[in-house]
Amino acid sequence: MFVGYPAKYEYALKKIKEMIEKGEIKEGSRLPSEIEFSKSLGVSRATLREALRILEDEGYVKRYHGVGTFITKPRIIKSGMEELISITKLIEKQGMKPGTKDVVIERVKPTEKEANLMNIPADEDIYKVQRVRTADGVPVLYCIDRIPVRYAKKEFNFNKESLFEYLQEDLGIFIAYAVSDIVPVKAKIKNVYKKLDLKSGSEVLLLLEQLHFDDKNNPIFYSSNYFSPEKFRFYIVRKRV
Repeated sequence: MFVGYPAKYEYALKKIKEMIEKGEIKEGSRLPSEIEFSKSLGVSRATLREALRILEDEGYVKRYHGVGTFITKPRIIKSGMEELISITKLIEKQGMKPGTKDVVIERVKPTEKEANLMNIPADEDIYKVQRVRTADGVPVLYCIDRIPVRYAKKEFNFNKESLFEYLQEDLGIFIAYAVSDIVPVKAKIKNVYKKLDLKSGSEVLLLLEQLHFDDKNNPIFYSSNYFSPEKFRFYIVRKRV
């Protein structure tokens, strides 16, 4: 049994998404007929139908029987687990505007777990950054990032949307990869449900814990990200080997 998208599906999906992102086909517009569209993409009608089925499942299009297929804004934010990308870029890829609110930055001592994961002494200070990320003004993620003070040079002037961008452009640190673990949880952090506009204690959140490394294999920062299950989905494309 084949698991994952065949190459032709991947091509059609990528091409249509690129057309949407570039504004070549806009939200609310109707796509050409299957015959016309499949010819312009250079794929069969069967391949196009499957690509449109997947796009509809992801919220990019809406099909109305007897009327046509229309471009819509994705209902939820989706990301492949195999791709390391900043939340800012991920939200932008969905055609939404990223934002940040409720930012709290503290200089504190690490917990035993934090010190062990980042391979630092227990008495070495870290910066703990807590914030809510938004997409088109809607809260989608509550995140906690910890970074050792040693990497901040003189001071930690984090005022960008993307921590990846700040580390690279301001501190000269390139994040190359991350070791990740995602689990469903009921958050114990005070007010996290309120921050995500969820009913307190009634929703199971997706917790993505990641230890990020630079291109020299140094552990740079440790993050805990609480995603609203109503607004985020993660998937993995698996290929037979």
